[in-house]
Amino acid sequence: MCLPPAVAEKFARNLEPIPGRVVLSTRFGRFAGMLHRGLITLSADHGEPLDVDATVFLSPDWRAPNFIGYQGLLQRIRFAVDPENNLFYFGRI
Repeated sequence: MCLPPAVAEKFARNLEPIPGRVVLSTRFGRFAGMLHRGLITLSADHGEPLDVDATVFLSPDWRAPNFIGYQGLLQRIRFAVDPENNLFYFGRI
C-alpha cells in the first residue's frame, strides 16, 4: 500500500517502521521511503470493518493516488472487485 504524505502521517503513528530505507520503482517514477508494518482497518459501508496486518510504503515524495498492492495487504484477505458498480468487497480468509 502506498499513500500520499497527508494520509501517511496518520497511518505512521500506528505502524512500526521496518529498519532501512527502500526505493520503490513505479510507473510514476522512483520513490525513496520506508516500510512500516501493523494493523490497519478497512472500513465497510455494509457489514463489519476488517483489521488487517499490512505492510505500508511511506514516502514524503509520493504524489500519486493511493495504491493498494497484492503483496503486503491483499494477499492477507479474501476480496472481490466489481468494476461496473465501482465496489470492493472484502472479508477474512
